[in-house]
Amino acid sequence: MPTHAGDDCDGKIWGFEGINIPLILAGLILSVGLSMMLFRQQAHSPFVSFGVGSLPFILMVAYVLGLRQGKPRHYATDLLETFTSGTAWMAARRQPRHPLYPL
Repeated sequence: MPTHAGDDCDGKIWGFEGINIPLILAGLILSVGLSMMLFRQQAHSPFVSFGVGSLPFILMVAYVLGLRQGKPRHYATDLLETFTSGTAWMAARRQPRHPLYPL
């Protein structure tokens, strides 16, 4: 009999998995802070301030939607390991024998 326990559920807010919400909020906070900082200097136009300031939010949303949302838990780190060393999802070339079974 299913209990629908809350511990088994990651939860979703606005269609995003619960663990991704703090990442998106951090990108939003960085974007607002950067936009305000650039706008206060008055060395740039408001469009440049908003455009450059929105980059952290855009990059974070692209990261979440591209590499985290709906993917397995360690998808992003496995993909990075595959790009750097080429061995993340492949079996080992030479599997060591088990020490208790010397066959």
